[in-house]
Amino acid sequence: MLNWGVAGAALAMGLANVGVVVYFVVWLQRNSEHVSLAPRWFTLSPAVLKPVFGVGVGELLQSAFLIVTSLVLNNLAVAYGDAALAAMGVAVRIAQVPEFLVMGVTLGVLPLLAYSYGKGDRARLHSALRASALVVGGIVVVSSVSVFVFREQLFSAFSDDRSVLAIGVVVLTAQLVAMIVNGFTGLLTSLFQATGRATAAIVMSMSQGVLFIPIVLLGNLWFGLAGIIWSLTVSEGIVLVVGLVLWAVSRGGIAAGLAAGSAERAEAALEPAA
Repeated sequence: MLNWGVAGAALAMGLANVGVVVYFVVWLQRNSEHVSLAPRWFTLSPAVLKPVFGVGVGELLQSAFLIVTSLVLNNLAVAYGDAALAAMGVAVRIAQVPEFLVMGVTLGVLPLLAYSYGKGDRARLHSALRASALVVGGIVVVSSVSVFVFREQLFSAFSDDRSVLAIGVVVLTAQLVAMIVNGFTGLLTSLFQATGRATAAIVMSMSQGVLFIPIVLLGNLWFGLAGIIWSLTVSEGIVLVVGLVLWAVSRGGIAAGLAAGSAERAEAALEPAA
């Protein structure tokens, strides 16, 4: 942008996001019957802020840790030469394409999970979870197999350096395995957010960053470049185990919440008859 280099690219990205926000504000004001962004509806009521921050803090921490993860990986990879740094950068970008598709599913299903939970609709909640898990599993399997089979062709589009390709194949394999695990971790996080388990969601988000730092440092110390490459995969695997434990602990509370929502819906249905 205007020959400003990196600063211009950053400014362009910021302006693009502002433009998207303005577009959706205008669209909602003109077309939505139930959503209004009028200042009179602005409130700092604890009853409103608590669920907002319960969901938002987890996403904020996850985004922050993604930035920290990239910085740490790049800083450690520099010590192993330009080929390692380039291979890691290319592999991460390739793996991010299917990863973003998975993220779209895990974040997109969150409103449906929250709606089903709020209504006490157990069947719909379980159906949404099953469908989302199948879609996530399908995306990660198809994309992982496709990317791995055509890994050399994909890397050749970015670099023809054989040393970059040799390291990049290993990095890409580790990233794809991490993506598979991360897909189901994201689905569990969305479930916790949708059912009001803010603490569990925050623990999931924090675990990804808190565990990664010591694992990557120890991996670099003990196994060198291979330790750096596989550190994210190991971290994601541990986070998934944490998520499964939290899910097992939370099942009773989620079931009770579904029962309460179902009872409220039944009472509301009886009121007109009364």
